[in-house]
Order: sequence, then C-alpha cells, then structure tokens
Amino acid sequence: MKVINYPVEVLRPFIEELFSAAGVSKKDSFIVTDAFIEANLRGVDTHGLRLAPAYIKRLENGGVNPQPQIKIISDSGAAVRIDGDDGLGQIVGSFAMKTAVKKAKEHGVGFATAGQTSHIGAASYYTRLALEKNMAGFATSNNLPSLFVWGGLKRALSNPPFSISFPTKKTPFVLDICLGTVAWNKIYMMLNEGKSIPPGWAWDAKGRVTTDPKAASDGGSVIPIGGHKGSSLTVAVEFFTGVLSGSKFGPQVKALLTNESEPEESSCLMMAFDVTRILGPDILERAEEFISWCKDSPLAEGFNEILMPGEPEEKIRSERLKSGIPLLEQDIKVFKGLAQKKKIASPF
Repeated sequence: MKVINYPVEVLRPFIEELFSAAGVSKKDSFIVTDAFIEANLRGVDTHGLRLAPAYIKRLENGGVNPQPQIKIISDSGAAVRIDGDDGLGQIVGSFAMKTAVKKAKEHGVGFATAGQTSHIGAASYYTRLALEKNMAGFATSNNLPSLFVWGGLKRALSNPPFSISFPTKKTPFVLDICLGTVAWNKIYMMLNEGKSIPPGWAWDAKGRVTTDPKAASDGGSVIPIGGHKGSSLTVAVEFFTGVLSGSKFGPQVKALLTNESEPEESSCLMMAFDVTRILGPDILERAEEFISWCKDSPLAEGFNEILMPGEPEEKIRSERLKSGIPLLEQDIKVFKGLAQKKKIASPF
C-alpha cells in the first residue's frame, strides 16, 4: 500500500483546524494534535493521526464532549479525583498529569485518577510531561474490554496503555507499552492491509492461537504479555482507573471505533514523582550511572547496541522530523474527504 511522507509543519495546522471545526477550542485542538503528531514522530503510528477521523466522528455524533468542564471532585492532598466530563482523552489526560505534577511539587508525589473520559492515545505523551519537570511519571488507562480473562473465553479485561518514565542526566527512560502483546490497532491495520499477524499475538474466539487478524477481531483476544502475569497487571489497572475513579469499568466502558454517539466513559491514572525532592539532584547522575552499567555488556547475537526504552523512539523522531510523517494512501483519502466536508484547505 502506497505511503506518502508529509512534514510536521504541513500536518499540524491542518489537523488543528479539523478539530476546531468539530467544536474543540483552539487550545485543546493544539493538545490533541500534538499528542497524535508526537506518536507518529516516534513511530507509534497506531496511535497517531490515523485515529483523528474516528475522534472527529465521535465529536460530531455526541460520543465526545468538545468543550468539557473538567473539574477536581475530591482533593486529599497528594491525591485527587477528576471528572473529565466526557472530554477528549488527551485533554483530560494532560490535565490529570499536570495536576499530578503540581501535587508532586507540593508533596513529593502526585496521584490523579480521572473518570468520564475517552481514549488517551499513547501513554508516554503524559509521562514525558512529568519528565519535562525532571520528575518520574506513570500513566495508564482502562478501555473497552477486549482481552480474555486468564483461563476464560470472555473479553473481561481492557488492553491498557502502560507508561513509566524516569529522568536521568542524558538518557531518559521512557517505557511505553500496552499490557497485551500488541495493540488492537496493529491487528486492525494488518487486517486492512490483507496481512497475517505473527503467531503469539492473538487468540481466536475459542482460545486458539491464530495468525488470522479477522479471527482475532471476531470475538478473539490479544494475548497478554507474560501470560497470567500480564493478565493480572491488567486487572490491577482496572482497580486504579475505572474502580477507583468512581467511573465505569468492565463492560460499562464503551468502544472507541463503534457507537460514535455513545461516550466511552473510560478512566485514566496519572502519577508524578519529584525524585530530586526525594533524594536530591544526585538522583539524575545515579540513574545515568545505572543505565551506563546496563549498557556496558557484551552484545548478544544479532544485536549491535543496547538501547533503553524510549531511545529507539527518539531515533525515529529525529529521522521523521527530517523525512516527514508517513501516511497511508487510504488515510490521506479520508483526510481529503474531511477537508471537503469541513470546507478546510487540504494540504494533500
């Protein structure tokens, strides 16, 4: 399938204008566009601009509130609970992490759980907000149940994003994964491209390992990382998001890509740790020393360097800032249609 690269400076104003035309404020349009573009720049295309049309459709049909009145509904010092008013996940998530950072400045640690929100995209977008303040961060979210509970055939668990960041002197650690072996969007992309998926990614509806993306999509499940261990972590995420936020959990959480008029009502958890306050400025050197020790290792066969989580993404980002963000021809066609519908000048 044909892919065309576009510079960031061409894509950013166009996507911002699309969201503004859907009723989102200028400030919030910048945030959601920035989250998409940063995902693409780092090679996380499943959570990048290709999702923008689905978001626009939900905004148009009432599934997302374009002008949410986000508010803190309980504050117990270092911990807060937030009502996202069914706003865009990137807006609620950013508000939650910035609130956690503010609390961490006061107490050393900040904890913000937010309900009544929607798909937050790539979780590292939020943990990097903590890094900007020389803080460690943690971000996760629940979503529509799409994973079998371990030992069962019911989609009881979500496939949550899971990000941890830690500041260092020069090589920040940024883990950004989902607790399933792969994000569902990768399976959907391969289904659309007519490709098979690798063994070990998914089960079919009867719990058998499958390489057919359609069999996985039709009532199957992504396989959790580490088997029962990843499944257990996913249960824990639900406790700290849907359950603790006082919002929806399990089957009460709705889908992103279907039922556009129905709010997802997912939840997220954002945490920030002021590590220099806890130990002092030496923590950055100590963290860098540990990374150096890890990298000072004989290389295994097939490897030419040792990279920490976040480093491969930064390399891709440097390349794509020069070469542009790759978009599939079918996605470009959708954007052209949206531009025509909204009467916006198209860069394509």
